[in-house]
Amino acid sequence: MSKNLLLCVIGIVVGFTVGFFITNAVTKPVAGGGTAARAASPSGDARPLSPDQMGGELPPGHPSVDSDAGGGGSAASTSAAAQAAMEKADRSPKDFAAQTEAARVFYGLHDYDKAALYAERALKLKGTDFDTLVLMGNARYDAKDFAAAAGFYERALAVKPASPDVRTDLGNTHFNRGDYDRALAEYRKSLAVDPGHVNSWRNIAAAALQKGDKKAAEEAVAQLSRLSPQSQELEAYRQRIAQMP
Repeated sequence: MSKNLLLCVIGIVVGFTVGFFITNAVTKPVAGGGTAARAASPSGDARPLSPDQMGGELPPGHPSVDSDAGGGGSAASTSAAAQAAMEKADRSPKDFAAQTEAARVFYGLHDYDKAALYAERALKLKGTDFDTLVLMGNARYDAKDFAAAAGFYERALAVKPASPDVRTDLGNTHFNRGDYDRALAEYRKSLAVDPGHVNSWRNIAAAALQKGDKKAAEEAVAQLSRLSPQSQELEAYRQRIAQMP
């Protein structure tokens, strides 16, 4: 009797765990550019989404958000590259290239506070530099300050509107704050520039599922099936849609 009860409990736990991962995989947004690129690529690749985001893809260079997001202050003491970049930037506060290089180095080391510090200095010198605005947005995004990130992405898009990756990241800032209507609007603007932008379709599916919009979710899944038939999320999306009224 006790053996049967144990097996029953194990079955419930396994079922819950599987269900949790399926649900988690279809309720988070994906960065505009892909999965691994974003960590050290501030020039428009979409950033990684945190655990409360969509499917774990964070830019071609966009890594997943680490637990030390927000900067631990340790990069300067452990990295010779960070020390050198910081010293050069501090010696030459009017050197735009030195400020952006320091920002990139610290961003690549996941020290988002120092990355933002040097990106801010750079923006005081060139306030409309697209790459630096995106880098600043990425640093704020990965520190989970989504409102601040949105402001920098909007400024970047004012300089270069036809950037589906940055537009998708802007949508993700709204997604992470629970504003699925605004997120969907940004994802669709991205598609107006690039109708085949896979991550925009993925994020539309995720936002539509969160919102309970079955028609929009079905449209997104149909497009994903055509554009990226090997996407791992597809079956999970279909299961979620099948459970909708």
